[in-house]
Amino acid sequence: MTISTSLTIKQTSKNNNQYSFDCAGSIDAHATSAFSIFSALPAEASVTLDFNNVERVNSMGLSLLLKLFEEWERNSIRVEVQNLNRMVSMLFKITGLGRFVKGAAGQDSSGAKMIDPVPPAHMHKADTDNEAPANKSKLNFVASLQTGSQLSGWYLLNTYLQRRMQKVIHFEQAQDVKNITPDILFSKPFEACAMMKKGFIPLMRPIAEADEVVILCRADDKRTMSDMKNVNAVTAMEASFVYLLGRFLCDESDVDSSKLTYHFAGNEIKALQILLRKQADILFVLKKTYENLSSLSRNSVRQLDASDTNFTFHLFSIAPHLQSESETLGTVLADMQNDEQGKQILQDLQFQGWCKPEQDELSMLQMVFDRYVEN
Repeated sequence: MTISTSLTIKQTSKNNNQYSFDCAGSIDAHATSAFSIFSALPAEASVTLDFNNVERVNSMGLSLLLKLFEEWERNSIRVEVQNLNRMVSMLFKITGLGRFVKGAAGQDSSGAKMIDPVPPAHMHKADTDNEAPANKSKLNFVASLQTGSQLSGWYLLNTYLQRRMQKVIHFEQAQDVKNITPDILFSKPFEACAMMKKGFIPLMRPIAEADEVVILCRADDKRTMSDMKNVNAVTAMEASFVYLLGRFLCDESDVDSSKLTYHFAGNEIKALQILLRKQADILFVLKKTYENLSSLSRNSVRQLDASDTNFTFHLFSIAPHLQSESETLGTVLADMQNDEQGKQILQDLQFQGWCKPEQDELSMLQMVFDRYVEN
């Protein structure tokens, strides 16, 4: 499917104080100008938005919609959204915008579908002690890898940063960062949110790299997604966007995710092994991990479902005591696209480059984290 890069909004009817609009294209950071058509709406109006021709809504688009709907609520303007495609519908539910969807049901008072509202026990409150260790001469750089094939690229990036920043930096990989105290961190979305609560400063995100999820079964299992009711599911960790999005994918396929039995393996490779040993029926895994499996592993599994939300992403961040270095580090990462060594490292990392995350993107991510993970 070809994704439109622009949004058009056309008023289709007006009956007394009731307005209907047809929306077409993608709702993203550039949607503000298209939203100007709503500026003349009177207080206490009733608005219907038809999303039948909306192909995609990303995190920036969701943020703009949330601000628009909140403004309308303050002005007693009622809004109802209809004809959302599957992925947009899922994002509305995840972010609490589901209360504006026509015929919404099975949601709590805030509009969220009731998915495991109890925070995982292993999540910790923010550590407010952000003082730098005394006389620390070596910085610790930790990356939560997306795929094993990136590992050599991360070691090369570490050397690259040492030379550009003229500092001694020690690199290590990690599947779970909750028990370590890095100075520089590349981490999964919810890990990044937890570290931001400790004062970590988000600097960069990979360009055009959204975290998406696939649901897999064994290749010899002939059941379809709709058959996977009351089965055993495995994934890496409970406090993860992969787990959350996997559950929403199930619910959107009329498989009640609250009735699945879950096992949390600790990392994605162990989770895959549990599936292949027939100790689980389905696996929630990062799409990039699935795409980088060996041919033997790929041939041993079959994809049942996949997300295409373009909502969230891994983040490169820095500890609060290194705030003075944030601009330098951000510039080094951004400039990697402009020199041959940087380009080669980006190729090894399987990234196009680095860009600054928008504050609205971060706010939406933190809102979802607070909603489903944090106490």
